Amino acid sequence: MANRLLYLVRHGEAAEDDSLTDRGRRQAELTAARLAGVSFAAVHHSTSPRAAATVKVLAEQLQDAPQHPSDLLRECIPSVPGPELLTPAQAEFFAGLTPQVLAEEGPAQAAAALARYAGAAGSDRRELVVTHGNLIRHFVAVAMGAPEHAWLNLADYNCGLSVLLYRPGRPAVVVAYNDVGHLPPELRGTEFPAELRV
Repeated sequence: MANRLLYLVRHGEAAEDDSLTDRGRRQAELTAARLAGVSFAAVHHSTSPRAAATVKVLAEQLQDAPQHPSDLLRECIPSVPGPELLTPAQAEFFAGLTPQVLAEEGPAQAAAALARYAGAAGSDRRELVVTHGNLIRHFVAVAMGAPEHAWLNLADYNCGLSVLLYRPGRPAVVVAYNDVGHLPPELRGTEFPAELRV
């Protein structure tokens, strides 16, 4: 049976100009060391500067896997939950986005990304995807068979590692989610408030 392992990594911490901060670069370096022994068939990544910079750091340790940038892996809003499911902060965030982004572009992009990168392959392979939080949470929620709004109920840290297993004719398996064992405590969840940092 062919096993497709999809390694999902969120980009490192970014500055206002979308470049990596010093902490973001260190997060990426430690993630590169964590993944150094894995033989990837391909590295797919968002075209955003923070994701591309993360891949550049990771590539120093990866075994010459071909890199494939894709706009499908840019940040998006995978689905729009009903107002009863949103916190006040989430409702305020969604209110600042256009209906086109919320109802059309985000869900279409998320569906296309799943169609392209998720699912079984014809042979055993490991692939790395460096992307953004919303999309990683969406991939994980779909793999778990959770409701489409469940991506909002997950937290993922910069350079957290999630791994999904896809096999023909079998449900997807969440092997790991937001694993940050390779990061010291001071580099974990730096973008989150204290109550969401562990």
